[in-house]
Amino acid sequence: MDPDRQRESRIVHLGWKLLHNDAGALSLLASNPFPEAPPRFLRAELYRYEFTDPEDETDAWWKRRHLGSYMPALSAESKELQRFLREFHWIE
Repeated sequence: MDPDRQRESRIVHLGWKLLHNDAGALSLLASNPFPEAPPRFLRAELYRYEFTDPEDETDAWWKRRHLGSYMPALSAESKELQRFLREFHWIE
C-alpha cells in the first residue's frame, strides 16, 4: 500500500474519532477542545512552519505559510468519509 495514503488514512481516522469525542483520541491533545459536545464538522489545514530569524523584531519563534487544505470539512454523517474509513478497515 502507498505509504502516503496509509498515513492519510490515520489522520482521517483521528478526525473520525474526534467527531465522536473518543476519549483515546482526545487524550492525545493537551485539553478537550470540544468539552460540551463533539464537533459537527472537522477539517484540517496544512501549514509549513519555520523558525524565524533571531533578529526578527516581532519576537515570534515561528513563521508559518498556509499550503492549503489537507482534509475538507467532513461530518460523521459523511458517506464519503465512512467509505474511505471502511477501505482501510478503520470502521465496519
